[in-house]
Amino acid sequence: MSTALFINMLGHGHINPTIGIVKELINSGEHVTYIAGEEFRDKIEKTGAKFIGHRNSFNVSNFINCGLDLESNEGLLNALNTFKEIVEVVFNSNEKYDYVIYDSSFILGEEIGKALNIPTITSTTTFAINKELIENVFNSPLSDELKRRFQGFKPKMKEILNSSTYKNFISELKEKYNINFPDFSNRFTKRGMINLVYTSRYFQPYGDNFDESYKFIGPSIISRNEDINIDLKNDNQKIVYISLGTIFNNSIDFYENCFKAFSNMDVKVVMSVGKTTDITSLSYIPSNFIVRNYVPQLEILKHSDVFITHGGMNSTNEGLYYDIPLILIPQSVDQPFVANRVAELGAGIVLDKNEITPEILNDSVTKVLSNSDFKINSKKIGESLRDAGGYKNGVHEILNLKTTV
Repeated sequence: MSTALFINMLGHGHINPTIGIVKELINSGEHVTYIAGEEFRDKIEKTGAKFIGHRNSFNVSNFINCGLDLESNEGLLNALNTFKEIVEVVFNSNEKYDYVIYDSSFILGEEIGKALNIPTITSTTTFAINKELIENVFNSPLSDELKRRFQGFKPKMKEILNSSTYKNFISELKEKYNINFPDFSNRFTKRGMINLVYTSRYFQPYGDNFDESYKFIGPSIISRNEDINIDLKNDNQKIVYISLGTIFNNSIDFYENCFKAFSNMDVKVVMSVGKTTDITSLSYIPSNFIVRNYVPQLEILKHSDVFITHGGMNSTNEGLYYDIPLILIPQSVDQPFVANRVAELGAGIVLDKNEITPEILNDSVTKVLSNSDFKINSKKIGESLRDAGGYKNGVHEILNLKTTV
């Protein structure tokens, strides 16, 4: 019996895929100590893991907003403070850890493993990244925006690297814990002894270019035992499911466009608007719509014919896992890359968030429902995701690493 240290500093999209892994580790006789934002205490403790919360939980939406704000360093400073918290928690603990699993965004994971002399495992909830993927991204239609962001990001990073906050932190890391803060230029390509990636090698761009340390285990789909409590039974009516995820969901104009797009269409629409949206603030809701602040997504997807999504990695994987063609409206971060990969494989359509109209939404759904190629291609990806083995295969790889190091 061993003890795993699990480190995760980001939000739902990075936490949710790990829940199945943690449960399966515990079912296999392992102990797990999980460090994450305080808001995830209940979810993680239900797995049976020991939970340690950040004192000042890292706010993902604030990081995204500030991290993309070319005039502010707040997002980067918040990240630095969270790094410091996590390191202090790990090294002030009396626990002995046998291996560490850490989110791929936590750039100190490998260094913590070295300092503790234990095996390192990354948990990658986005696409895995290598040089080919980076080059492709910067040569894609997205490159102008990316280059603008990158050029704006460089002076912010320089300011951080020259700040007393950063210099004091890296000095403390070295003096107290014998940890060298890694070069930010290697941020995206750092890896552990094995690297769990929650998608399939087929869906992963340049999947064949990743070595065997990358374990493409597919999405971590676990039963959530949630009551669907929605009547979706109609022999002839297609189901359109709409959700923009947990961060980018407060979009009244978009929801109103959906009402106009589908109110006279022979479909039933299930729309999840997020916990922060006041449903009473919406205009008249058409009779063929079911609008909720929250719906059990996996259960809805089992009945759906089209999924309109922001293109977050988890939602995309879940939709494709159930062979559902996608209409993707990427909002930020990695979503444009995920959306473009879906379109590249013929399993969906990508729309520009700034050019959404009722007509475009209606035309896109009509196209997906009338062209069987979208369904055929989504099934091909779905089969690859199901065959990847999920959290059970992930735990198999973790336990196998234990026996070989």
